[in-house]
Amino acid sequence: MRASKLEYISVSSINDFQADRLRWCYKWIENRVPRRTPQALTVGKVVHRAFEAAFLEQANVGSALSRLLPDAPPLGEESEWQELRGYVEPLSHWRDQFPVEDTLEVEEPFELSTTAGVPFRGRPDRVARIFGKAFHVQNKTCGASIKLGTYITLARRNMHELLYGWYLREKYARQGIEYGGTIYNIIRKLKYRGVPTKKEPEGKILHKPEEIFLQTVIGMDDAQIESARDDLSTLSVEMDRTADAYLSGRLIPSTRREDGGAYGSSVDPYTLVFLNEIGLEDDAYFQDREETYEQ
Repeated sequence: MRASKLEYISVSSINDFQADRLRWCYKWIENRVPRRTPQALTVGKVVHRAFEAAFLEQANVGSALSRLLPDAPPLGEESEWQELRGYVEPLSHWRDQFPVEDTLEVEEPFELSTTAGVPFRGRPDRVARIFGKAFHVQNKTCGASIKLGTYITLARRNMHELLYGWYLREKYARQGIEYGGTIYNIIRKLKYRGVPTKKEPEGKILHKPEEIFLQTVIGMDDAQIESARDDLSTLSVEMDRTADAYLSGRLIPSTRREDGGAYGSSVDPYTLVFLNEIGLEDDAYFQDREETYEQ
């Protein structure tokens, strides 16, 4: 484990910084993250990879997901494996609901300059030409209890969509293609089939594909994009200064409300570091952060 200067900024990094600056230093400067990943995040990542593989190979999403999964669950990940196995069949029914003329790019990384001089990095899920315009097709998984109307409204101020929109608007304008906004490709975490019975040997279908999948356009307002750019400019400076202060040994305050985890019902591993019960080098609790934005 070796601390390093801030090499780049991403939306995930910004979200971590705004939640807790000391935890952010541990994660993005020390590059150490909790070993146990929350199930929802793990499942979301694998589904995301399945869509990426399907678009690149022009294949069925369910088949792509099936190929990504081992025949038996890895130790300690049985529930995640079972949940992902349950998505294979319904994702075989997934289809684009908008008239895609062509796919312009899939998971192509990009870099933008910031006021601090530290680059901002991103990687759009998929950019497709629809109605003659370039749309960012963003794959999202969400809980069954999420109110979709609220979810979609909040997307209009989502830093991820706005900053990606800024990049895509400028990139495709140079190619003579107008930017159209974001299309959310939402996969709701609903159970497709029930438990097999004698009467229903494959299990009764509990939720049809049209209940599980939703695709909708999210309009990205130019004023909101400019506001997000201003936020990035300010935050990039604050993040760079915080990183330098941490590396020079200055005190960085932590946000104590994060001690109980996302729902306040568990002990966050970083909390044990604050209590001097473990160290960041303890591999039983922490691992090196995976680099997801290599250029």
